Amino acid sequence: MGQQIKTFFEKHGFGVIAASLLLVFVGAIGYALVSDESFVVSTEEVSEGIPKEFIGERSELPIEGKAAEIQGIEAWINSEPLVLADLKGKVVLFDFWTYSCINCIRTIPHLKSWYEKYKDDGFIIVGIHTPEFEFERKLENVLAEVQKYELEYPVALDNNYATWNAFNNRFWPAHYLADVNGNIRFIHFGEGRYAETESAIQQLLLEAGLLSLDKFIEVVEPVSNVDFSQIGTPEIYLGASRINNFGSMVENVQINEPYEFPAPDDIKFNRFYLTGNWRITPEFSELVGESGVITIQYHASRAHIVLETQEGTEIVLEIRVDGKYLNKDNKGDDVILENGKSIVRVREPRLYNLVNTQDVYETHTLEINVTSPGLQAFAFTFG
Repeated sequence: MGQQIKTFFEKHGFGVIAASLLLVFVGAIGYALVSDESFVVSTEEVSEGIPKEFIGERSELPIEGKAAEIQGIEAWINSEPLVLADLKGKVVLFDFWTYSCINCIRTIPHLKSWYEKYKDDGFIIVGIHTPEFEFERKLENVLAEVQKYELEYPVALDNNYATWNAFNNRFWPAHYLADVNGNIRFIHFGEGRYAETESAIQQLLLEAGLLSLDKFIEVVEPVSNVDFSQIGTPEIYLGASRINNFGSMVENVQINEPYEFPAPDDIKFNRFYLTGNWRITPEFSELVGESGVITIQYHASRAHIVLETQEGTEIVLEIRVDGKYLNKDNKGDDVILENGKSIVRVREPRLYNLVNTQDVYETHTLEINVTSPGLQAFAFTFG
């Protein structure tokens, strides 16, 4: 099985070294790939009447197995409940996502573009929203984000991971592209490969005779506004079940029990520190005292953090970088410049962008001063 998984990753665009690393990371994941040779259409058959120089050389997309049934869904947004039988005759992109994930957020403009281009040609996206954190299970929270990003395609709340597990999925975001017969023909995990994905959508629509020539276009990979090679800090979790890179390692800290953390004497790179009275739960660190601080030294151009407040109250954060308040040149989208300070008002559970130095990737020390109790901090992500 290990070699099969490694071969699977290499087949989908990962190098040998990357595939080996992914194999170690993923572990023993079984992919039940069902062979089906009944739906094979040659390039010559589908391209009849289309100039060769217009479509270029396109390799056929392999059949990777059958799409799993959509199951265990608690609620639907933008649609009545759907099952695979309702989607027969359409090219379907199953998008596994969760709304506080920065990697998922960065794919949304591309998903919206594909849906708008091809929705009238037999293409549909089914968003399978599978939560990473507890607050992402709430219909009202997901609905608010769907409305914020103006998503028009169906979104299913897969709160119990039923469809996620049926697909043997392990990643956010993950894209499974199915043809009109329900065969999975293209798979991609994570960000990127947008041109390749759109080309696969076009190819499957073309195979089915659904795509008109005026929409059959050459696509190129868009320029990313994130240089992943320059990000020097990993995703960091502040909840005990996945906590990593914790700098405030002291004795006698118990899960779910308040602890008074002293201010750190030294800030080490890629470590986060708590100051004040905090309670570390399995999912998040929560401020119990009247005020507290989260500090981290990172290397990136953008710093984000997933936050929630207890019982939905508003909590004000004061944000400093390298000891100074932010300004218009380095503040994140959620930062307000007010009375000489840079603040964030946390009202709803989501990802908050604190710092944005545009194309400049540097090492900085971020300090989040929390002015009242009840703030819950889940994870840092960087861009």
